[in-house]
Amino acid sequence: MSIRILSAETAAKIAAGEVIIRPASAVKELIENSLDAGAKKIEVYLKEGGKRLVKVVDDGEGIPSDEVELTIKRFATSKLASAGDLVRISSYGFRGEALASMAEVSELTVETQQEGTQSGIILRVKAGKVIEKKETVRSRGTTVSVSNLFFNLPARRSFLRGESYERRMILAVVRNYALLHPEIRFEVRTPKRKVAEYTSCRDWLERIKSVYPKLKSAELIPLNQKHRLLSIEGYIIRPDQSLEIKKLQRIFFNNRPVIYRAIYRAVIEGFGPQPDNVVPFFILKLNSPADMLDSNIHPAKTEVRYRDERFLFDFVSQAVRQAVHKEAVSNLTYTQLPSYTHLRPYPKSLTHPTQPRDDSAQLNMHGNRQSSPPTDPAIVSGSYKYTEDTGGETADTPLYHASFWQLQETYILAQVSSGLIIVDQHAAHERILFEEMLTRLWKTPRQRLLFPLIVELNPEEYAIFEEITDYLPELGLEAKPFGPDQIMIETLPADAKMGPAELSALFTDFVESSEVKLGNREKMAAFIACHGAIKAGQRLSQQEMESLINRLFRCETPYFCPHGRPTVIKFTMSDLDKRFGRF
Repeated sequence: MSIRILSAETAAKIAAGEVIIRPASAVKELIENSLDAGAKKIEVYLKEGGKRLVKVVDDGEGIPSDEVELTIKRFATSKLASAGDLVRISSYGFRGEALASMAEVSELTVETQQEGTQSGIILRVKAGKVIEKKETVRSRGTTVSVSNLFFNLPARRSFLRGESYERRMILAVVRNYALLHPEIRFEVRTPKRKVAEYTSCRDWLERIKSVYPKLKSAELIPLNQKHRLLSIEGYIIRPDQSLEIKKLQRIFFNNRPVIYRAIYRAVIEGFGPQPDNVVPFFILKLNSPADMLDSNIHPAKTEVRYRDERFLFDFVSQAVRQAVHKEAVSNLTYTQLPSYTHLRPYPKSLTHPTQPRDDSAQLNMHGNRQSSPPTDPAIVSGSYKYTEDTGGETADTPLYHASFWQLQETYILAQVSSGLIIVDQHAAHERILFEEMLTRLWKTPRQRLLFPLIVELNPEEYAIFEEITDYLPELGLEAKPFGPDQIMIETLPADAKMGPAELSALFTDFVESSEVKLGNREKMAAFIACHGAIKAGQRLSQQEMESLINRLFRCETPYFCPHGRPTVIKFTMSDLDKRFGRF
């Protein structure tokens, strides 16, 4: 095929595809236009997740009647006069592409009126062609409706996902701008209900807590650093907190939600070493002089580039490090060791039970030898004994009498024939629940709740519930809608320990997982197991500890939880002898 110049119509459709990818892209561009217009209230109306209709209504300053038709022309903008203005740009819009792109691939309606004028304008456009323009009377502001997105690009339209998924993408966009602008009221509605509302707030922290109600102020460390070339403010999670909202990371640069990998790396560096699979929460706003930041890398403007990335990395990592250190020092406490005067004096002679160091067999709770799986570390339930000089009588102290010992209500210590094992009770139970769910899909034993649990979900969590609701019964979890943004849980996996807080946190994890969104049962089971497992800080009886460990070593993969953390750490007698200098 010979080289040819594309027609203006084809070129316009290709260009539109770079700016408008899905309904959420249209919502982003329209919200930014509303913010540039000084709106104090922004309402978003959706039909079929935005595929049939996206409508954004604002109370901004409106568009002059004689300029409305210019809004659908490519590179028509009020923000720039020359290329030199690009280095000083502070508005959201400046490329003059957004409305023009929407007009090319949808049926677009713009309705606007300025304050102090007798009338406004309605402009209707289809596939880039004006089909109607007339006067109207309305209150100050602008309403833009985008109907039947990609109706003239069937291949592109076929790549759009289901209604709940597209709605969730839109809610994420609205949430970003709600976080950036606490002074502005945002609403999202569908024909059936209001799916999100963020009332205006007096400060940023109040808005953060309204968007993420599971956050508590005590869990957050404020961060604030200033330099003439860069400033940063925000909040990071205290390293000792177990946050229900995982993978929650937001970066705003010069009032734009952005993806900036150098900043992510800098924050992680500032936090210092973290356990595997633990991702710290942070929400940060950075500001710099406009000429230090290039926002014109991509039409979507979600990628930016700072002029001195080395300085940026060092500045952010140092700010995070100082905030974490300051918090650690201010909360430093000392715990006295308890007095153990009630224990028997330390024995003069201490001997192990005369059992061979062989991991091929284990003793049960009654002292009978039994075979064990190849992976079983030979749990021994015998006790240490010592002989006192007083008559050579053998006695057991309370300290060593227990077959299993629970440390800080988090770890289980057990003697094995070759030494000692330490079991993480949460990770172990997580592995057990995970394998039981996957090996018995649809037959997972479940507990039917006498009093169903009512769980409140945010709009994104409710959307993911609608998307995966058919898969949940396979894993023992039956739920149905119950009022606006609420669900009723009727059954749980039989051994799961879950209340409303754990279930709410479960759906937060579902939102963050692309695999869950695709219906991955294994990923769902991993999250359910995590939130349904015994928690650190929960006291267990001897019988419960024995049952947990026996069930763990019947698992196919007993040594790691579904997320990759170890369930068991083993110390051989050789390891212990070396640590005590016996060699």
